Amino acid sequence: MSLVGRQIGRYRILEQLGQGGMSVVYKGLDTALDREVAVKVLHPHLAGRDESRKRLAREAKAVARLHHPNILEVFDFAGADDQDAYIVTEYIRGKTLRQFLSEESLDPPEVAAMVVHEIASALGHAHDSGVIHRDLKPENVMLRDDGVLKLMDFGIAKILDRDEKMTMTGALVGSPAHMAPEIIEGEEAGPEADVFSLGTMLYMFATGRLPFTAANTTATLKKILDCAYEDPRQVVPTVSDELADIIAMCLVRQPSQRLTNAGKLKDKLATYLADLGLTRVHEELPRFFSNPGQYRKELTPRMTTALLKRSEQLIADKRSAKALASLNHVLALDPGNTLALGLLTQLKASKAKAQRQGRLMRGAFAAGTAFVVAMGVWKGVAVAREVQDFHPPLVRLPTDVVLAASVFPPPPPVKVELPVPVDPPRVVIDPKGLEPIKPVGVKPVDPKKPLLPAAQELVKVTVKVRPFGYLSVDGAARTRDQLTLFELNLPAGRHTFTVSCEEHCEPAGRSTQLEVQPGRSNEIWVNPPLKPSLVTFEGFPDDATVRIGAEQRTVGQARARPFRIETPPEGSAQQRHLVTYEVTQDGQLLQGDTLPIIAGKAQVIDRKAR
Repeated sequence: MSLVGRQIGRYRILEQLGQGGMSVVYKGLDTALDREVAVKVLHPHLAGRDESRKRLAREAKAVARLHHPNILEVFDFAGADDQDAYIVTEYIRGKTLRQFLSEESLDPPEVAAMVVHEIASALGHAHDSGVIHRDLKPENVMLRDDGVLKLMDFGIAKILDRDEKMTMTGALVGSPAHMAPEIIEGEEAGPEADVFSLGTMLYMFATGRLPFTAANTTATLKKILDCAYEDPRQVVPTVSDELADIIAMCLVRQPSQRLTNAGKLKDKLATYLADLGLTRVHEELPRFFSNPGQYRKELTPRMTTALLKRSEQLIADKRSAKALASLNHVLALDPGNTLALGLLTQLKASKAKAQRQGRLMRGAFAAGTAFVVAMGVWKGVAVAREVQDFHPPLVRLPTDVVLAASVFPPPPPVKVELPVPVDPPRVVIDPKGLEPIKPVGVKPVDPKKPLLPAAQELVKVTVKVRPFGYLSVDGAARTRDQLTLFELNLPAGRHTFTVSCEEHCEPAGRSTQLEVQPGRSNEIWVNPPLKPSLVTFEGFPDDATVRIGAEQRTVGQARARPFRIETPPEGSAQQRHLVTYEVTQDGQLLQGDTLPIIAGKAQVIDRKAR
C-alpha cells in the first residue's frame, strides 16, 4: 500500500521514487526544517519484527556517524514505538549509476578507475569506522546532477537474517553478480567482501560486462565461487596491465589474499591515475558526467602525452618491460601515434643489441672461466709438487679480445702428489709473560670486521600468473593458495620460478628463470602449462564427418580417439578459448557451432542436448 500523502513522524510523504525487495523509497518533506528528504520505509513483514527494527536502528546509528562527501547522509530513523520502520536521508536530485550506464559507457577505462576511486574513498572512510556495506552495486550509487557520486544503502543487507536473505521474493538480497564468495557461503562479511564487490564493479565499468555472469543465479554464484573470469585485457584492449592487476587484487577467491580494505584500493587507483596526470579526480568526474563525448576527446591526448613521457623515462632507466607496457597502452588509445611507434622501434633495437652483447659476454665469460680453471689446476699441481711459494704473474688481456676455450690446449696429465699434512699454527706464549708470539703466515683478525659475512640485501620481485596458479621458488614448497600476483623479497641472483595449478595444468608445471638485480624492476610473467581438452561427439551417426580446424574424422573415430584441443597462447590467460566445429553427412550440415573449451576438461558435444 502506498504511503503517498501520509505523515510519518514529522515527514510528509510526497511521491514514490522506487522500491525493492526490502523497502520502498519516497520523496518527503521535513516539516520541522522545511527541506526535502528521502524516506526509505521497510516492507511491513520486516517492520513487524523486533529484531529487524533493532538492526535497522543499529545500522542507521552507525551510518549516521559517517561524514564523507561521497556518502549519502543519514538524518533520522524510526523509533521503537513508531508504526513504520524507516530511515531518512538527504534527497539527491539525479539518477543512479545503473541508470547512467544504460545510456553511456565509462570509457576509456581510466574513467571507470576514477569512478571506483571515488566509491572506494567513501567506502574506505566507512571501513575505518567499522561499517561494512555488504550490498555494493551500481544501483546503490547515486549520481547527483552536479556530477558528484553518493554511496547509499549502507548495512541494509545486515538487517535480515541469512534465511530471510535466501527466501525473500525467491532470490538473494543483494546483487548475485557482485557478491563476494564468503557471503555466498554464509560467512561473516568483512571489508574484503566490499573490496571484491568493488572489483566486480571496476571490471564492469572498464569492459562493459560483468566478470561473473551466467544464464541463472545458481550458475552465476558458482562462477563467483570458482573465481573464473575472462582477462579484462582480452575484452577491451585499452585496459592497461596496471589496471588489470588492480582488478586481479580485488577478485581473489580467499579474502586474506585481497586488498584488506577499500582504502588500500583507493590508494592503488590514486597512484595509477596520478601517473597519467589525473590527480584531481573530484574535479575530473563532474566534467566527464556533464559532457562525456567532449571529455573523451580531451582526455585521450592528455593520457598519451603522459604515457609517452613516462615511456621515454623508462627507456632511459633501461626498464624495458615497463616501457613496452606503457607504449602498448599509448597505441591502444592511439594506434597511429608516430612517436610511440618510433620509441617502440628504438626499444626493440636496444633490446636486440643487448641480447647480442649478452651472448658475446656469456661466451667470453665461459671461455675466460675455462682458462682460469685450467691455469688454476696446472699451477695448483705445481704448488703441490714444489715446496717453494709460487706467485703467478698478473695477466692483462686486451679489452677487445673475445676468448675462445679452444685457444688454450688442456694441460698435460700430471700425477698429483698431495703435500704432507701440516699441523695448524699454534700460539706460543713467551715464558716471561710477554704478548703472545704471532705465528708466521697467519693474518691477524681485525676486530672491526664481522667474522660472518653480512646478510645479503633482499630485492623485491613481482611474479604475475595468468589466470592463476601456485608458485614455487627455487624448488621450495609451493604457495598455499593459487593467486594471480605474487610479491616476493629475494636475494639478488638467478632464481627459478615454477607455476602450477591443480585442475587445468600439466602436473610438472612450468619453470622460468630470472636474474634478480638490485635497483631494477624485477617483474616476470609465468603462465602455467595447460592440459589439452578432449572433445567427443554423441547423438550423431557414426559415419558423419566432424571437422575442427584442420582436423577431420568420423564421429565413430572421434569416439575412439577424441579431438585433442590445445589451448592457444592467446587463450592461456583465462584457461578457455573458443572452438568452431562442423558435423556433416553426405554433404549436408547436421550441426555447427562455436563453443568455449576449458583446458583439461573433457567435453562431449551431444546432438540431443540442443
